[in-house]
Amino acid sequence: MDIGKRIRNLRLSKNMRVKELAKKAFISQPYLSDIENGRTTPSLDKLSTICDALGMTLAEFFGYESELSPDLMRLLENMKKLTEEERNHLSDFIEAILKRNSGDQ
Repeated sequence: MDIGKRIRNLRLSKNMRVKELAKKAFISQPYLSDIENGRTTPSLDKLSTICDALGMTLAEFFGYESELSPDLMRLLENMKKLTEEERNHLSDFIEAILKRNSGDQ
């Protein structure tokens, strides 16, 4: 897992700027930039603080092995806020779009 890339994707999925995440995580912007660009690796303690600033636990951070794009991460974050009924409606809507699009081909 590329920790820096994962942090960047999570930050972007939450529409956060480097400056904002650095401030919330009590680290400098250049240090966060170095982490995101793979020039340095944070200690477990620093990574835990960054996770807190992103609103997640270390377990959640390492739980997603797939490297999702920022737009998909944002979609998942928004879906977590929906009720089960709302998620079911959204799923039905997506399936209807996919079915319609497959008929166009």
